[in-house]
Amino acid sequence: MRKVSKIKKSPKHILVIEDNESLSKIIRLKLEKIGYHVDLCESAEEGLEILKKCEPSLIWLDIYLPGMSGLQFLEKIRKNKKTKNIKVAVVSVSGSNKKIEFAQKFSILDYFVKSNYKIDELIEEISKIIEIS
Repeated sequence: MRKVSKIKKSPKHILVIEDNESLSKIIRLKLEKIGYHVDLCESAEEGLEILKKCEPSLIWLDIYLPGMSGLQFLEKIRKNKKTKNIKVAVVSVSGSNKKIEFAQKFSILDYFVKSNYKIDELIEEISKIIEIS
């Protein structure tokens, strides 16, 4: 398990749940460069553990994860009164209508298909979401 920040809630705190280690390191570097505090985890289960210790302003959520899927994670956090209002942006390789519609039922802010964006564009979009929501 990765080190979890001791920040309880910050308007610039992002929890990134992404199982591609190289991609998550790039995401962290780019978000930290523009002033965000970032916690990384590689599984939904690890994400749930982190949420017991802190409340990020946004969760960057991949759908395809080892063990519990991102959609199962989303469903689980929406059923918990402590985590049900945390903002979530889904960032996934899959953009099927079925997955997007399912995720939207759980009040996500947006759904991004990775192949439609360069990493800098994704970072910019996520940053905009946090600033306007």
